[in-house]
Amino acid sequence: MIKPKLHTFLILLAISQAKNGYTQISNFAIAGTGHSLGFTWISLTNPWSGMQNRAALANQREFWVGAHHENRFMLTELGSSMLGIALPVKPGTFGVDVSHFGFSGFNTGRVGLGYGMYLGKRFTAGIGLAYTRLQLPADYRSANAFTVEGGIHYIPTERLTVGFYVFNPTSSSFDDLGDLPTLMGIGLTYNPSARVMLVMQVDDDTQRSPAVRCGLEYRVMERTALRLGYSAASPEGITVGIGFPIMNFDIDLSLSHHQTLGFTPSLSVAYLFRKKEVVTQ
Repeated sequence: MIKPKLHTFLILLAISQAKNGYTQISNFAIAGTGHSLGFTWISLTNPWSGMQNRAALANQREFWVGAHHENRFMLTELGSSMLGIALPVKPGTFGVDVSHFGFSGFNTGRVGLGYGMYLGKRFTAGIGLAYTRLQLPADYRSANAFTVEGGIHYIPTERLTVGFYVFNPTSSSFDDLGDLPTLMGIGLTYNPSARVMLVMQVDDDTQRSPAVRCGLEYRVMERTALRLGYSAASPEGITVGIGFPIMNFDIDLSLSHHQTLGFTPSLSVAYLFRKKEVVTQ
């Protein structure tokens, strides 16, 4: 059992780490596939990645809804939850995300809206708007921020996707309570075979050295995959995970490890409303 003083120290230390991660990877949870692939998202093309890089939304042509939760460093006070929805229209797809991080003494909440579509055969593009609220314990102070984000996917071949992403180019902030730095990044996703996927990402929040993230996915079956990743910056450390289906549900279990603060488990559950096939006689 963790002693009260040690527990408080871990919470304060974890909040400091979480705030660093919060500014570095913008203000969203890296859910689903990306969590176990070294916290990557820029060049991935699945719906969960569309909640971050809106360019990925263009690939989602069926209604999709997902829920994610993690307890950062095994502390309930640092719990992070997110709900995501992908809604196809013509010619693109809308994405909505609602997330919350923290506890009564320190927390952030975000509501985001994005849209992604194809620009020709080899390009997809997306743009997003978000409202974020920051709550601090001191004098019960709070602040709000409105941000924009955008991304592009370039698909030169069926096996390769190159992603570009920018967050908060207008340098919005929480007034005197905290900065929300601009984030830029590039990512590569390569599929050497139908079963193997390699992903690498470099992102920079303009306030520290660029972060390198990478991951490997091996598909045991069509919808079942084993994953391994590494992130050299906050959230940092080794990540592992597995993705598997239960009927129309896609389940992603992930575990990351920070050498100082310990383990972070996460669970993502998504449901795809697949179109029924029309049987003709």
